[in-house]
Amino acid sequence: MYLAQKVRNKLRALVQCYGTENLKSHLWNSEFSRGRWDCLEATPSDCVYPYIEKYANNGSILDLGCGSGSTGNELAENSYQDYTGVDISDVAVSKARKRTEDNGRAAKSRFFQSDVFSYVPSQQFDVILFRDSIYYIPRIKIKSMLDRYSKYLKHDGVFVVRMWDGNHKHKPIADTIESTFEIVDKHISTQPNAVVIVFRQGSKNG
Repeated sequence: MYLAQKVRNKLRALVQCYGTENLKSHLWNSEFSRGRWDCLEATPSDCVYPYIEKYANNGSILDLGCGSGSTGNELAENSYQDYTGVDISDVAVSKARKRTEDNGRAAKSRFFQSDVFSYVPSQQFDVILFRDSIYYIPRIKIKSMLDRYSKYLKHDGVFVVRMWDGNHKHKPIADTIESTFEIVDKHISTQPNAVVIVFRQGSKNG
């Protein structure tokens, strides 16, 4: 049974990173529908929030991999002017829209169903956020994806990445970011065990 579970998890990880958009959408819809990610629907005082609020500075936020809308509903409402959430799961986006309407934030928020690889923003942002979603980008494609989204950052805009276990399991992702982008801010949390990295394109990108 343990071996079978291990194989299923490996296949799931492969689909999450390398599957077609339809396959990934089906997988995430299934998981959100059966409640696998209900644990993320209430994350008050998460360690990433002060950094999003600081660098958004009452501006615009793009949340790539927004899930069921925790970030857009738990940030201080006066910390941003407008919020755009993108997720590959229709189920997650529907939950995010309903939650946002219930919280009275629909006027300043919008949500789109899309893979982050195919999504094309219609504006520039002060913050582009990957909150525990960058894991699902193949490592070899992280830099090119960030380079593309850099075009949608305002002049002083930044990326914010928040990862669990950023000094161990996901350290290679942090290393990729730190070796190729200009680090603006960094925070290592022990409660929970996570890292927040704030960065933008700089001299390291030539």
